[in-house]
Amino acid sequence: MMNIFSIQNKVIIVTGVSRGIGRYVADNLVDYGAKVYGFSRKKIIKSKFYNIVCDINNHDKIKKEIKKIFLKEKKISILVNNAGITKPNKNLEKNLESFDEVINTNTKTPILLSIECYKYMSKNKLGSIINICSLASKLGFPKNSVYVASKGGLSQASKALAIDFAKNNIRVNNILPGYIKTDMTIKSYKNKKDFKIRNDRTMLKRWGDPDDILGSVIFLSSNASKYITGADLVVDGGWLSKGL
Repeated sequence: MMNIFSIQNKVIIVTGVSRGIGRYVADNLVDYGAKVYGFSRKKIIKSKFYNIVCDINNHDKIKKEIKKIFLKEKKISILVNNAGITKPNKNLEKNLESFDEVINTNTKTPILLSIECYKYMSKNKLGSIINICSLASKLGFPKNSVYVASKGGLSQASKALAIDFAKNNIRVNNILPGYIKTDMTIKSYKNKKDFKIRNDRTMLKRWGDPDDILGSVIFLSSNASKYITGADLVVDGGWLSKGL
């Protein structure tokens, strides 16, 4: 019987693989039989995937790299737009470069990458684009308005792209992680007060692990989700739905 969750021999591009969720997901997708190309700004040592050193905001270069992947593999199956940054709001009006960097990395570039990969996915009329968004695309969080705006913009853009791409059977969906324990969130994790606030806010009373996101990526990459597009998959331990 065919395994509807199989990602065997799928060609998957993942951005932001230098650490955290991106690194974990890219390495483990290889273990499930996928051919993974991970984009990072710096060279990665001992990765299981094919590491491509490229600033994703360098759109000309990344277009060339995506074309190379297609010419080599004859297909692009999945795009995981994982790369993301956050900058504090402090003195934001005096530091517009930080404002632009967050919007470019979190919103503009994922949209452009989706459009670029769509061109190649359309040749086989099959593909899935997965945007790693955030609870910030649904909720307000303090002192981080630009990040919230950037993820809200990406979330809504995904729904519009899902409409545009449907004619060629290319699906576009969002994953909304809650608080995941990675080296990027370790400061809050180790702070007793911050840890308790976030822990108590979830129904499951725990922080997430990168493994919790991996399963969602596999699901949206596989035939198990072939009738799902324009959707938000919330992976937050119940944070978003919790009332009293």
